[in-house]
Amino acid sequence: MASFNPRKFSDPDRLKAAAPERLRAFLVPWHDYLAARGFQFPTLPGAEIDYAALAQIFLTPDRDTPKEMVDALYYVHETASASDVDELIAAVQAQGIDIADDPGATPLDLAIDVWCAAPDLVRSRHAEALAMRQRNFEYFGPQQPLKAPFPDVDDALRLKIEAELDDWFEAHRRGRGCRIFVFRHSPMTWILVRHGETMRREASQRDDGGAGTEFYRPQCHDVLLYDERSGDIGVHAKTKGERNLYLRTLGRLLFDDEEHFPPAGRFTLDPLVHHGSAALNVEDIDGITGVRLVEYRRYWGGAFRETETRKAEDVFGALAARAGGSLSGGRLVSATFKVAFDGAEKERSVTIRPPGIARFERNEDSELIECWLRERGFILTGVDTDDDEAATAVLADA
Repeated sequence: MASFNPRKFSDPDRLKAAAPERLRAFLVPWHDYLAARGFQFPTLPGAEIDYAALAQIFLTPDRDTPKEMVDALYYVHETASASDVDELIAAVQAQGIDIADDPGATPLDLAIDVWCAAPDLVRSRHAEALAMRQRNFEYFGPQQPLKAPFPDVDDALRLKIEAELDDWFEAHRRGRGCRIFVFRHSPMTWILVRHGETMRREASQRDDGGAGTEFYRPQCHDVLLYDERSGDIGVHAKTKGERNLYLRTLGRLLFDDEEHFPPAGRFTLDPLVHHGSAALNVEDIDGITGVRLVEYRRYWGGAFRETETRKAEDVFGALAARAGGSLSGGRLVSATFKVAFDGAEKERSVTIRPPGIARFERNEDSELIECWLRERGFILTGVDTDDDEAATAVLADA
């Protein structure tokens, strides 16, 4: 069952965003349950639906609440935004699905129409949205430099991958029935793995004031991100075992080598040491007008594991003013930059922490910033690393 938050449908005004006839058609399969809870759709023409009563039912689910209704409410709500409209329309047209041609349909109307016609399409759109929102990855590079699209995954290969993943999930108390979804947005391909977690038992409160126990398997979504420009793959998973499972399985079934993705570092701060302020040059980067180094952290080690952090409006300007200061010595472990973008009133921060942490204020900045990082040598390409830790990239909202 999906992780449904009933409060999302507890607002009568939210329910009013759906045309009455659509809402009625959407909830027809659960007419008997709603009637048992005291709700009936009006029978007289023009009579208004009792949205408050319907919202109250969604807000207070009981032991008899149909799981199928919870799933339907969850997926429709999650795909009923303005940003989903174009994707749903394109998917409907591509698959030749017949839905009402209604220019006045709201996003919620459209999500209901598509759900009633093709529920799996709505589930797929939801999976894509989940994958695209993930911003925390551990990166692994191929043993040999590779610049190629992500291999095609047809239904037969998808089922084979799912079966192998299921064998591991079952052996590690996570159950079977995983699903994978592949979404291509060149030069990136997003892979979402939906699977169960270990069983959970917790106390529950009953409407009559009594206490009960719920025993269920939560749902989990892991995400992989393949970059066809470098052949790197990013993995977001809760455990090291799951991470290694994905690397081995995809390496073997898609690239004919279980060890295709060994750990690899992605970032280095050496350009700041070797090239100084020249490493901040952006003259060849369209879309970025300037970069300032405003903070760095240096590790000196020794018996006391000394770490030094320094800040300035312009670090290289401050070093030049001291006539002789430099970033040499110790080991640079972190650097924060202020980046000025074309058309943006304010600069935005970027933090690099080798072997692979990159923290951006906005996800949409990543492509331009990575272009600058790559051109100035901050991104390692085809270079081995002695660091035992896998590289991690974190794209965090401000």
